[in-house]
Amino acid sequence: MAEKIKKSKPGPLNPAKKTNPEAKITAARKTLFDMREKLPQEGLGKSLPKNLARPFDIGDEGDRADAERTYEVSILLSARDKEKVLAIDEALEKLDEGTYGVCGECGDEIGAGRLKAMPLAKLCIPCQSTLEKEQAHHKFGEERLDQPLVNKVEGEETD
Repeated sequence: MAEKIKKSKPGPLNPAKKTNPEAKITAARKTLFDMREKLPQEGLGKSLPKNLARPFDIGDEGDRADAERTYEVSILLSARDKEKVLAIDEALEKLDEGTYGVCGECGDEIGAGRLKAMPLAKLCIPCQSTLEKEQAHHKFGEERLDQPLVNKVEGEETD
């Protein structure tokens, strides 16, 4: 019996037909500008909380530790937001140059679905996957180097 061949829906492994390049660029530009506009509302444009401006010598050690931790988290979040703004600006430059959506590693087109989910993506899925595998392998290798080569047996003395 012959099996019916189902037509599969468009997806990452079965891309849809090409869309109008101008519509694609317009949609990407709108998404990037929206992302950039939302950042100040989420904290980039805000100053640190007022309770962080007071001296750290008020209260007990727990209060000071809590205030210092809150301060460090605020600084970290601010730095991440600044990095995101730089990445958005870089993506907007690529739009102007006509290189937005091109993989920085292999030069192939980054899929529309990936760009919709991650507008700041610089690599296509296969290249990103390869990069992540290499990073995991490198991290595993570093962790293995930190372990002693010979395990100490209980009761033995070492030189």
